[in-house]
Amino acid sequence: MKIFKLMAIALMAMSCTDQPDDVKPAGGTVQINPAEITLDFEEQETYITVTADADWGSSVSAPDWCSVYPTGGVKGETKVKISVKKNLLTEDRTNTITFRTSSSNTSLTLIQQTSSTGEAMFVPEGYKLFWSDEFDGPSLNTDNWTCETGGHGWGNAELQYYTDRPENVDVRDGKLVITARKENYQGSKATSARLITLGKVYFKYGYVTASIKLPKTANGLWPAFWMMGNDFKSKGWPNCGETDILEMGHSNGFNNRQETFLNGACHWGAPGHQYYARDINNKYSVQDGQFHTFTCIWTEDKISMYIDLETYPDAKPYFEMAIKDFGDNEFRKDNFILLNLAIGGNFPGIWDINQITALSDGPAEMEIDYVRVFQKNQ
Repeated sequence: MKIFKLMAIALMAMSCTDQPDDVKPAGGTVQINPAEITLDFEEQETYITVTADADWGSSVSAPDWCSVYPTGGVKGETKVKISVKKNLLTEDRTNTITFRTSSSNTSLTLIQQTSSTGEAMFVPEGYKLFWSDEFDGPSLNTDNWTCETGGHGWGNAELQYYTDRPENVDVRDGKLVITARKENYQGSKATSARLITLGKVYFKYGYVTASIKLPKTANGLWPAFWMMGNDFKSKGWPNCGETDILEMGHSNGFNNRQETFLNGACHWGAPGHQYYARDINNKYSVQDGQFHTFTCIWTEDKISMYIDLETYPDAKPYFEMAIKDFGDNEFRKDNFILLNLAIGGNFPGIWDINQITALSDGPAEMEIDYVRVFQKNQ
């Protein structure tokens, strides 16, 4: 009996160690074709074939600019779509896409080249891109933005009703276009749009910039590019904190200064409503029908704001505020981005739609070429 048991054990050991070469591991294998792809800088899609003899999944090393669909599958062949955003960086970028079963994996190397046509993105020294919207798609990217709607004055006695209609917010020719209109709508006498990234895109510290073509604000229009704390819904305003990177149209800028007079400000609570604001009479018009960049450099020590910093790298900030003595509840937490074009209200000091002369000749447009957030290299 003992001899029989020993022989049985020996046979079992042989069956475990002397498997034929074509026997697959219990978890299955996965293969891809091709194993390396090089793409140009444009936004685009490409396809590969995944072959597996078991269920499989995938992961992407740089999901901010590359995605796969489907992200997993079952035994057999699967056609997988790889989507990449436009590369506006000044150098090629590489993504590793890994496909795996429970016991094996293989990787695809995807290289996307930089632009050779002068469209490369400016990246500030010491920073890397965290997020951007270049508005290159056929419509507004709702993974990034929410259109707020309503006509309740927005705490500033504003006259417009914010909508999500294409008449007020649209993406065309690679630009986000916000249109202010004088019209009767939902009890208001004007319409426009207000977009936010609340709960979708938020960050703590960074180089925050937007390229904007501003409308003529004289008199009564109030364009803005700003940020608030991502805890807005729980904390409310002003306890959530607010950073106004660009505001134009203030009544102090009347008397032929509307095109050069702009404001920057920070608001916070505890106790009550506290704020610090600065204005500037810029040396040149920023309502000249051209795109200008408005930039906020936000560090743990201070907040600084600039006009056309990429064009004039030695420019001094038009707003600067030290925040090193503030706590985590004011300016040391995640913020989201807002873009809007208000009509009338407390800022321009006009509460009668018939005095909004900026809309006398028809609708006015605020165009945004891009919004970008860079963060310091670690």
